[in-house]
Amino acid sequence: MKNSEYLTVTDVQKHLNISKGAAYSLTHRSDFPTCRFGGSIRIPRAAFLVWVEKMTTIPSEIRMHMSAA
Repeated sequence: MKNSEYLTVTDVQKHLNISKGAAYSLTHRSDFPTCRFGGSIRIPRAAFLVWVEKMTTIPSEIRMHMSAA
């Protein structure tokens, strides 16, 4: 993922390892952060990373081992 304030749909696709169609579908969700500039869709990088963390479920057994490392 490149180091800019805004990501493209392709950046999101690559980061999440999903299809381009699935990435575009995310941009239509009400809980997914997007900015629309004319016909372009951009995703604020910081908000995207918060969204990914919010959507990630980590079982407590794994979380315990992560904090010990």
